[in-house]
Amino acid sequence: MKTIFFLPVLLISLWCNAQDGLYPYAEKDKWGLTNKKHTVVMEPQFDSIHLFEGEYARVENNKKVGVIHSSGRIVYPCSYTDIPFISPNGMAIAKVQKGYILLDPSTGKQKGTLLFELPGMTPISKTANLLLAKKEGSVGIVNMTTGEPVSKKFPYDDAEFFDEKSLKDYVIVNISDKYGVVEALTGKEIIPASYSEIKGASDGTQDLIKATTDDERVVYFDARGKQVSAAVAKAAKKVEDDMDKTSSEGGLKDDSKKDLHIYKLANEKWRITLEERIFQHPKVLDSIDINGYTTLVYMSYHPQLAKYPGKIKAVKNGKAGVIDMKGNVLIPLIYDDVTYREDNIGHYAFVETKVGNRVGVIPAESMKELKKPVLARVIDEDVNRQALLIQVASGTRGYMDKITGEVYIPGYKE
Repeated sequence: MKTIFFLPVLLISLWCNAQDGLYPYAEKDKWGLTNKKHTVVMEPQFDSIHLFEGEYARVENNKKVGVIHSSGRIVYPCSYTDIPFISPNGMAIAKVQKGYILLDPSTGKQKGTLLFELPGMTPISKTANLLLAKKEGSVGIVNMTTGEPVSKKFPYDDAEFFDEKSLKDYVIVNISDKYGVVEALTGKEIIPASYSEIKGASDGTQDLIKATTDDERVVYFDARGKQVSAAVAKAAKKVEDDMDKTSSEGGLKDDSKKDLHIYKLANEKWRITLEERIFQHPKVLDSIDINGYTTLVYMSYHPQLAKYPGKIKAVKNGKAGVIDMKGNVLIPLIYDDVTYREDNIGHYAFVETKVGNRVGVIPAESMKELKKPVLARVIDEDVNRQALLIQVASGTRGYMDKITGEVYIPGYKE
């Protein structure tokens, strides 16, 4: 049995956090920005607007990238090949013809004079105004406040920031395949580069540094770089062991082999079964015969949904609705068509209702109408905005809140 999956669109960006009431909308092929009051924050002028990361979002025009602020201000014009990273304060890394440069939001231009390459997946610190940069194969630390390297030399083979806030002043460095820790702004050695692995840890009350030797001996250091007591080390190991145990036991019960099946017995006579199709040992767990429908079509079965686990499209007298496997009507048979839609992660699904050339939305979990069939189409779900990307009858595209059904398009009326 198959369902229709959402198609990805350009606006979805995985590196972003939840939004604060800002929604792109498109007139013709250009995107602008509105808010929950339907006020125009930015007139449509971009080929695309990505999700906001804090107060900033990437925008694109003519295959060039820039950055805007949530107030509607253009921070960096669309003149760069890419802007892969933006820090919470608006500092950004931009790709130019010969490498990467650091951009300053106060000027909209390059900060400092450094031209560099990216050393890894996360070159910007999450907790400090620091950047890792690579030149001629070696890695150094850049103070983004000045835009210049902490040291004239780039002394490391590789480097990585800690995720832990209390360790924000330190950097894990790699020298000749050995790992150590240095103070970010001075380069001062805190833990010598003599370990096979270094990462952040915790004893449940404080952040720690876990260092592992070649012979797999583990040493824990505190946030000042001092080796901790045996009691603290024991507590840290217990925290890690408990996390591993929780992860390994966190699997859900496998109901993947259970599903609804529909059999046509005669004209307008049907049998619906719940089956567990295990190789060599198939089972019919439940069965019911239903009469009076010209068509029954499987839509979905999710046993984890206590209220409406199974949904079946039913057609009678040319009108479509939804029933469950017991024959109970979940959605009245008053529509021209109904379609089950679900994203490929499984965290949101809905029944798309259709009357003429207009569609509506009924969330699969509540089975209560969110939007009557007044939309031109539902394009996609946006997890971060908690909204659906839609197109209204005028052709304008924008977002609809998937809890309230409110459409965030300036001037929109139903």
